[in-house]
Amino acid sequence: MGIGPLTGVKVLDFTQFEAGTVCTETLAWLGAEVWKVERPVLGELGRYSVANPNKDTVGFVIMNMNKKSITCNLKSAEGIALIKRLVAKADVMVENMGPGSMDRLGLSYEECKKLNDKIIYASIKGFAPDGPYAEYPAFDPIATHTGGLVAATGLPNQPIKAGVSVADSGSGITCAMSIIAALYQRNTQGIGQRIDVAMQDFIIGLSRSGWEPYYDTGKPPRRVGNGMPLEDVAPSDTYPCKPFGVNDYVHIYCSRAPGSKQFANLCHAIGRPDLLDDPRMATPRSRYEHRDYLNAIISEWTGKHTKQEAMDILAKADVPAGALLDVGDITNDPQYLKRGMIVEIEHKDHGKLKLPGFAPRMSENHLEYKVSPGLGESNREVYQGVLGLTDEEMENLKKAKAI
Repeated sequence: MGIGPLTGVKVLDFTQFEAGTVCTETLAWLGAEVWKVERPVLGELGRYSVANPNKDTVGFVIMNMNKKSITCNLKSAEGIALIKRLVAKADVMVENMGPGSMDRLGLSYEECKKLNDKIIYASIKGFAPDGPYAEYPAFDPIATHTGGLVAATGLPNQPIKAGVSVADSGSGITCAMSIIAALYQRNTQGIGQRIDVAMQDFIIGLSRSGWEPYYDTGKPPRRVGNGMPLEDVAPSDTYPCKPFGVNDYVHIYCSRAPGSKQFANLCHAIGRPDLLDDPRMATPRSRYEHRDYLNAIISEWTGKHTKQEAMDILAKADVPAGALLDVGDITNDPQYLKRGMIVEIEHKDHGKLKLPGFAPRMSENHLEYKVSPGLGESNREVYQGVLGLTDEEMENLKKAKAI
């Protein structure tokens, strides 16, 4: 057990926060050996919070499972020399530091390629390095605003950003996919390469469906709240459920496709088959024109059920419906733990934690989840086991504050 498709691949990890750490965690979950490089004493910027400086954040734990932590002072000559020795041993390097940071450290792709001409060197940035915004700082909301996602999300007069880090995690997973493709190409063609993933570019690609209405109407996609942006149809909304808490809702959408029986199924499921004889309900478009009337009827029914009950009743009647599940719902539903989408780990600072696992299921990826590493806990394993450093050399590096 513990053998995955990337077993034997060694990854030198210079990532922090989310986009980069999701990339390297994905590689680790696929079996790669990931050496996470952190600052001595302080560690990665995302490891600690101001409120609890002596405790790993849960955010760090979530993003850094199955990795090994090594410490290195990249501002010291000894530290850089040590890293360059690891570059020669690594298959992959991943970084998501600020623009120009790796160049200033002497760890640019060009310099690393001199040390290892087969290296796969991946960078995740907010904006493309060959574009006019290359030097602009960026986080997830900047990428989603500049990539088309927020322009299409929210209410007609109020754009609203996504509540999850789509650009961060999405670009990280895309980068991991690109690295795996590059590893395949190296095996078949004998070449390494540079990979650049810009979060803005990823969001532009993710927003691709918006180009259809743009060319159909000559205008960008509309913001329609919980409706369908491509066409005015009903029902397509999120409806309140008992006990009417902040997340007690169910989304219901009936297909606009010709011949679809989903609206008829809905009418029968909620005990209103009479709606099928109402000319106002004859087509998706006419239902949209009278959506206030229809939505009131649906809301009256959903208000008699919990969101899970409503989802179950409607879905079993072949009506697309989805309960508004929040993090608490998913964490505490035993089905996700049983399936391995939620995994339970033990952490020194937090005790038992239930966290999201690896979504893909692969019959030959025998994944064993390991808690995020303590700061520098793999120094001896990597520096002595991989580079062959002696105890004396390790001690000298500590005295020089290089590790």
